[in-house]
Amino acid sequence: MKRQLRHGVVVMALLLLFAFGGRAQSTTQPALHHRGDPSTTDHPVVVRQGKTNSLIPEDASGEYMLGRPGELIQITMQFGELSGYVSRRGDEESDNGTPLTFFFDKTSLQRQDLKFTTRQIHGVWYSFQGTIVRGSGKTREEDGYYLLSGELVEHDNAQKTESRRTVSLKSGRQLG
Repeated sequence: MKRQLRHGVVVMALLLLFAFGGRAQSTTQPALHHRGDPSTTDHPVVVRQGKTNSLIPEDASGEYMLGRPGELIQITMQFGELSGYVSRRGDEESDNGTPLTFFFDKTSLQRQDLKFTTRQIHGVWYSFQGTIVRGSGKTREEDGYYLLSGELVEHDNAQKTESRRTVSLKSGRQLG
């Protein structure tokens, strides 16, 4: 008799646990949980790092002014990848005043270092090595919120020259 009573109590306890346990789960309120929180998933969340470990913020992407109107370096950083171009007006007799776009060919984005080499147009190409730092602009809508700082080299295969200059180029206004 005692054995049947114990068995009945255990069965009753399991039924109550099952009944109230299921009910409690169905009446819980939705909530946000941190990724990787073991209470929210049976499987761990895997966060994969991009191809690089850049410390330069992606919102530093944008235009950096070279000096003359219409001359700029466009930097785009997305998912650890660097792309962009150098845009300027031609100054040779064959392309005088014509807009030229030197797209990045080889790029590197590691920690604070940013490097690129452009494709050639009429034997001219650019290389850059440096970083992007915070500038004097107070908001992203102001020129100079970021600065592209480093060494910019203009290579000219036809004249067999390299024009090196240390630059600190202001970011243009970020619209939108």
